[in-house]
Amino acid sequence: MTKRFHLIAIIIVILTIPSLVFAGAHSFGATKVIDKGDNQIVVPLEITNRANLTALDIPLSFSEGVTLEEVNFENTRVDYFDLKIANINNEENTVIIGLLPQMSPVHKPDLKAGSGVIANLVFKVTDPDITEITIEAISTVNPNHQLTFVYHEFDADGTPSSNAITNSSDKGEVVEFESITLQVASKEIPDNYALMQNYPNPFNPATDIAFALPEAAHVKLSIYNVLGQEVTILQDDMMEAGQHVINWDARDRASGIYFYRISTDNFNETKKMMLLK
Repeated sequence: MTKRFHLIAIIIVILTIPSLVFAGAHSFGATKVIDKGDNQIVVPLEITNRANLTALDIPLSFSEGVTLEEVNFENTRVDYFDLKIANINNEENTVIIGLLPQMSPVHKPDLKAGSGVIANLVFKVTDPDITEITIEAISTVNPNHQLTFVYHEFDADGTPSSNAITNSSDKGEVVEFESITLQVASKEIPDNYALMQNYPNPFNPATDIAFALPEAAHVKLSIYNVLGQEVTILQDDMMEAGQHVINWDARDRASGIYFYRISTDNFNETKKMMLLK
């Protein structure tokens, strides 16, 4: 793993050139904490890039009270990348993520300009008293890492060159990033049953459905199409009281309106959502 991670550092250095002139804002951050139960939380990392990216270098630190179990790239904007590396150090509370779309003979396109999740940080809460988690961009030496977006520029005859945007340049554009503090969901038992609006909505290809149980209950959570046909069952089992989140991956479904319904002995509710591919 160490040798492979040094490779990403070397590649990014080769791709990076001194000029940092670029128009448009770039941002990197996290907007929420997803409570998965069993003391596990997920923090999605989101970026907005105004150019097609050919590499990303993302060194981060995180606050005490949690252990980073994994960095998951499934169902994200970089799912197709050839190289996805996460060097986790829970002793120092750091993770360095390196991403490259193209390392194989099969052509892989750059990450298109846009916004969305590129990785999910999966934490185990080790301190039951923590109420928030803070994530910060860091810089490292030997090897050198800094929050960096690398992209291609083309001259008049179409010849490509590489350029880089960091979060600490004294000229040109920077990747906007500030220390992020997110609230960890309360472990208190909710007073009432509730079914929340799915997030994101519209979505592609996956979305999270959250609900609250004031008591242990047998829960059935189903997805229906506009014809009222049940297309999948996400949950059909006993669940403990508390806040819960279940993910629906709809990559094999057609775009359109869907409904999700929760049913227990004491509670039933249905909400609408949109899959937009």
